[in-house]
Amino acid sequence: MLRNSLFVIAFCGLLASCSTKQELESRETDGVIRLGVSKLLTKAEVNSLADLSADGKNIGIYGVQMPNKPADMNDLPGMGWGNALSMDNVRSTAVSAAGAISWNGVYYYPAEPAHYVKFCAYYPYADGSKFSIDAPMAGTAPSFRFTLSGTDDILYATPVVGRRGEDPVPLVFNHALTQLKFEIEDINEVLKGEKVISIVLQDANTVSSMNIETGTFGAWSSPAELKVPGIEGKNITFVDRKPLAAGDGIMLQPGLESFKIRLETSNGVFPDVEIKPTSKINDVAETVFAAGHSYKITLTFNEHTEMFASATVEEWKFGGTGDAIVQ
Repeated sequence: MLRNSLFVIAFCGLLASCSTKQELESRETDGVIRLGVSKLLTKAEVNSLADLSADGKNIGIYGVQMPNKPADMNDLPGMGWGNALSMDNVRSTAVSAAGAISWNGVYYYPAEPAHYVKFCAYYPYADGSKFSIDAPMAGTAPSFRFTLSGTDDILYATPVVGRRGEDPVPLVFNHALTQLKFEIEDINEVLKGEKVISIVLQDANTVSSMNIETGTFGAWSSPAELKVPGIEGKNITFVDRKPLAAGDGIMLQPGLESFKIRLETSNGVFPDVEIKPTSKINDVAETVFAAGHSYKITLTFNEHTEMFASATVEEWKFGGTGDAIVQ
């Protein structure tokens, strides 16, 4: 089964705030929290370490203390929350070209050798303006609250654990949303010389929350129209039968069976175009647009100006197809 793993990123840095007086006095180098770097595994809106470096002040990090390491790492979700935090929504200050993340201050592991710290991280950072975050409760990780604009790439990291003398494995980030990218194919040159004015996602839910440890969403609400970015004012014109890329990727709620769009060209408006996935992953049919998948939506016109829509998965590299008919 293909997984939604997206990219591995690492933390290193000097951070401040010891959990005990002994740590403040000793400043032992083996007690400093550091997380290692590894290779990049993803294609997405955050396509590379260079992309992340350009937005290096936008990662949030939590470290929650645990008396011991679970025998089964699958038991990690929920463990430790409600205990002391070694790192409490620490914001990154920079990301190097090699992937090293720095932050202000120095943070230490607990002095007790057997005590572990579980690390969770998310992107983009919740500063209380566009995005906010709820403090953790007993048994529950922080919730990241957001309102989608269609351009936000929301990520969460699979939790890892470490302690004094035992560094954690690198954090693996996962894309939480579904991405759609559009192209228009005019096989019979019905639209030759015409222009693409807009593509709009109709009734797209925009408000929700996400558990930063598991990527699980709360209830979705506030349906709105979201325009595919990168189209308005660019005068995209049909010149031949080749598929024409239309705008940039748009990030949306995952897990839906279909989306409805409205395409506006200088030749007319085509509302309520329904797109459904017909993808197969390891010969198993997809029934929803999945988190971590990027779908290329091809809108095809025939001689009667009917429009056919198909979907294939690209960029995040999870194969799939889909189709719809609009007239």
